[in-house]
Amino acid sequence: MKLNAPGNLNNLNQTQLQQDNLLKKLASAKRINSAADDAAGLQIANQLSSSINGKAQGERNMYDGMSLALVYEQSLQGVNDNLGELSRLAVAAGNGIYSNQDRAALQAEADAYVANAQQIIENSEFAGKKLFGADASVAFGTGTGSVSLKTTDVAAGLQSSNAFTIDLSSTAGASAALDSLSQARSFIGELQTQAGAEANRFASAASNLNNQQISESAARSRIEDLDYARATSDKVAADILSNTSVSVAMQARVQQQQALNLLL
Repeated sequence: MKLNAPGNLNNLNQTQLQQDNLLKKLASAKRINSAADDAAGLQIANQLSSSINGKAQGERNMYDGMSLALVYEQSLQGVNDNLGELSRLAVAAGNGIYSNQDRAALQAEADAYVANAQQIIENSEFAGKKLFGADASVAFGTGTGSVSLKTTDVAAGLQSSNAFTIDLSSTAGASAALDSLSQARSFIGELQTQAGAEANRFASAASNLNNQQISESAARSRIEDLDYARATSDKVAADILSNTSVSVAMQARVQQQQALNLLL
């Protein structure tokens, strides 16, 4: 005589498997731990994870681009400050009472400001990349496209307006210098406006990528994350069912043994 009915053992095994599965989910905090749990859900969750990771890197790229744009604009401001001082000296050189010695002193001071501006242009860089070496476009990928910062050969632009060759030795030279410096400052101002606009573009793109990450993370969570309240309730129910199955199996075995004893 069989002491344990196959149906009871099968129910007990199924209950234990359910308990093991629930424990695994509670330990990982995920509803999907393998394709067996939800093949379609796992595929969608993996696609979302890949997209989220790409957008996270794209967001970091955008902040790098914004930093580059800000450094570029600040360097342009340094050049503009020196051009402003040169304009002040050019106005001073238009004073008719200045002697040749006075004008020579103004010229020496002007040469120092020109050297300062040239030094800023020569030494300005970001992460080892020269900012004013040549006309170029620096692209930063978003994952689905890119945002670019245009850099300009500032030295060539200022040389074309004679901003680096001003002559304050005469009233006529001072007047010509004012015209040249006005053009130069307008040129730098346009570049600053462009850099500021591109910094805002980087910031906007970074914010948009961050919002997309939040939305996709929420969608992924709804697919693969575990509902702890429901899982805990299911675990309690499985425990009760397991204990009941064991109790029933033991009771059936005792009854079978009692029946066997009566036959002996």
